Amino acid sequence: MPTLVCLAHRPGAAVRLYCVPPGGAGPEFYQPWAGLLPETIEPYTFALPGRGTRRDEPSVTDLHALAAALASLTDNAADSRPFALFGHSLGALLTYETARRLRRTARREPALVALSALPAPHQRDFERLLATLVTSGLDRVTDLVGPLPAELLEDPLTVTRVCTPHLADLVLALHHRHHDEPPLQASLALYGGDADPLVPPGCLEGWNDLFATPTTPHLFAGCHTYPLDQASALVHQLNKDLQTAIR
Repeated sequence: MPTLVCLAHRPGAAVRLYCVPPGGAGPEFYQPWAGLLPETIEPYTFALPGRGTRRDEPSVTDLHALAAALASLTDNAADSRPFALFGHSLGALLTYETARRLRRTARREPALVALSALPAPHQRDFERLLATLVTSGLDRVTDLVGPLPAELLEDPLTVTRVCTPHLADLVLALHHRHHDEPPLQASLALYGGDADPLVPPGCLEGWNDLFATPTTPHLFAGCHTYPLDQASALVHQLNKDLQTAIR
């Protein structure tokens, strides 16, 4: 099951931020954020089996089991500080289900749920994205994670090892079935790349159906992997949205 990773220990911070890694990734995806976030935010992420430094472990492909585990790690009864959830790509689906799990079991919601580069799971755009990922092979893997070194692509065994965590998260998403619940009361923030070939900007607005307070997506220059190139701008906007949500 997942383990909690503290990116920067800040017990005096006013807010906790939990960042769910995108498909196939581990805690290292968010490590640069520790130096970009203000001291008022204590950042955490998660190490998931089969991803990142735990890549040699069997992957968990049961989304609801993972959401339950993340909710348990996030819900700290001894810590009364407000908290927020952020998820990118397929990690956004897990973030959303974690927020719903928290409401059902802990009777509390995050101050902010920030979702990046994924269509809402109740709409056809989500199904089309999964179909595209299933049928397009390595071309779409590189859209998800960025360019792969040419020498890596020459070795089928290495390609298999690199792709396995992403395939596991794709299976996780394929098994997901959306069930209607009342809209989440948490503030919503939506982010995306303005040139994302997998998730065009117009696909993001469907999330507004699932939250009580709709919002307008904030777009950054780049494709599906824009957080890697736009980390500073994304963190700046996330901090602004989090401060607004708390107020």
